[in-house]
Amino acid sequence: MRNFEQTRTEFQEILAKPIRELGLKLEGSPIERFVQQPLSRTGSQGPPQVRPPCYLTDEWGCPSGEPLIGVPFYLANPDLAQLERDMNDLEDAREIMMYMRHEAGHAFNYAYQLYKTAEWRDLFGPFRRAYRDNYRPIPFSRKFVRHMAGWYAQKHPDEDFAETFAVWLTPRSQWQKHYEGWGALAKPAIRR
Repeated sequence: MRNFEQTRTEFQEILAKPIRELGLKLEGSPIERFVQQPLSRTGSQGPPQVRPPCYLTDEWGCPSGEPLIGVPFYLANPDLAQLERDMNDLEDAREIMMYMRHEAGHAFNYAYQLYKTAEWRDLFGPFRRAYRDNYRPIPFSRKFVRHMAGWYAQKHPDEDFAETFAVWLTPRSQWQKHYEGWGALAKPAIRR
């Protein structure tokens, strides 16, 4: 990760402005094609499309209980995206869709309040369990899917659902074959 002081001179003006003055919006931005692309399953295996409303924010996310997706603001501007690439790391198209599908899982869960059902609690655990930033995953556990790095599904029941939903939602992922014999297949987001 580079220092902001060492960034290119053409980015110094951007760094001096508050985010609200950058005129960022999803419409017409490089991220719009991802936001507009339906996150879908084909055939009769689920909802015809999942496309929660999106907004710009400082990181990927879905506010707890709210069926919408927060998209990092730097993806809405090519100069900010280049600055992010120079300073840290920039998501490629595959990673953007992974995050979109994961966050869509949260949005779907919240929109339909699935977390309130007994079936959801039995399979994923209590939604109100304490959310810990530091968790001890069990590497290679077959009770959880592996969509994002760090065995993220093990972090919290809500993350388990979102990760399971993302795997199920990903076209051509061959999840049935990949997860054959795994306990993760018993979870409703993936078995339907």
